[in-house]
Amino acid sequence: MLCIDVFGTPPLITVEEARELSIESEAGFIRATGAALRGSTLLSVKARKGDRLVRITFGTRSRFGVGDESDLYIELVPRFGNIVLVRKERIVAALKEFSLAENTTRAVEIGHPYALPPLLARIRPESDQTVAADASVLDHLNAFRAQAALTGENYRTEHRRKSLLKRLDERERKARKDLESVAQKQRAAADRDQLRERGEALYGGLHELDEEARTVAKEDASGLFARYKKLGASLTHLATRERTLRSILQAVEQLRWEAERIDETDLADVEQAAALLERRPTKTEKAAPRRKRAPLEVRTASGSRIVVGRSPSENADLTFRVARPNDWWFHAQNVPGAHVILQRDDRSEPPTDDIERAASLAAYFSKARASAKVAIDYTLRKHVRAQRDAPPGLVWYTHPRTIMAEPAPP
Repeated sequence: MLCIDVFGTPPLITVEEARELSIESEAGFIRATGAALRGSTLLSVKARKGDRLVRITFGTRSRFGVGDESDLYIELVPRFGNIVLVRKERIVAALKEFSLAENTTRAVEIGHPYALPPLLARIRPESDQTVAADASVLDHLNAFRAQAALTGENYRTEHRRKSLLKRLDERERKARKDLESVAQKQRAAADRDQLRERGEALYGGLHELDEEARTVAKEDASGLFARYKKLGASLTHLATRERTLRSILQAVEQLRWEAERIDETDLADVEQAAALLERRPTKTEKAAPRRKRAPLEVRTASGSRIVVGRSPSENADLTFRVARPNDWWFHAQNVPGAHVILQRDDRSEPPTDDIERAASLAAYFSKARASAKVAIDYTLRKHVRAQRDAPPGLVWYTHPRTIMAEPAPP
């Protein structure tokens, strides 16, 4: 597998062992290039002497013997790396596009002729003389290979993340299947009056039947009444089961968001929380110990302290251990997000600016971060309670107020 990192320090190309990759979901340049080159044959690889410009030529041949070639130019220029697909000397796709108004040296625009980047120059330390760059591309490949252990660690982390997301998808599928089964039983229970009416009709006509038929009719009516009673008794259980399944779906959505955004440090925390969805925890079961770290904290000009949770267990710890009953608790409305606490040492009412700042952080650390405005619910911590038998950080809350906030980083 050919790996290209044009934005690395330094920019590099390396050949790695083949791994599973899906470019179908990638938008823009990657998808366009993949579609253009799929099925092509690698014809040649060349590097411009004294520079870090690599040209990879691919070719195809139609069933009529007509050939077509495409060149993939890889510009390994520090801070200005690029990958450009060229066919018949014109640009078909580019990782970065820019006009002459943005770069007076050259333009890279789809449909325009491709111009090679100017040769790089560098200062030779011993003479302070500017010379052409002469570093070999292979030298940089070797340097990259020296970091293989780090690359392998990143790969293992992403493999764990992918496995976790797959487990969450399977748990969601099972919960939705069970929810549909519950809905079918609820519909049957809602129609149970028909069973009662049929039973009453049988009893009402007993006087018209002979003794043998009357006995059979009584048995049938008794069976209908028994089913009617059983369906009525199941309604409470079905309602409870429906609430449980909807809580599981809410937890899956929250943990999926956590799994997609979280780094390797907290991945085990999300894995442990996801495991709670797959089995009922016992009373003696204890969470695995995890390292403590300083909370993500913002201090306002008026002296308020705003603290943000960054993982499921950190959310739970922040809400149920750090926060005081009359501290303000913030969370994005109806979307996965972090718990945010607003505290004041003097326990006074926080100013409006601080409430807006806490809301902006709750919006930023939520799945709706890309939105211009996010609805944020906030309430006193004493109105927040943990969901029973749910992963850490899943809560119910009451008495909320709502504020529209623009996501803003700490």
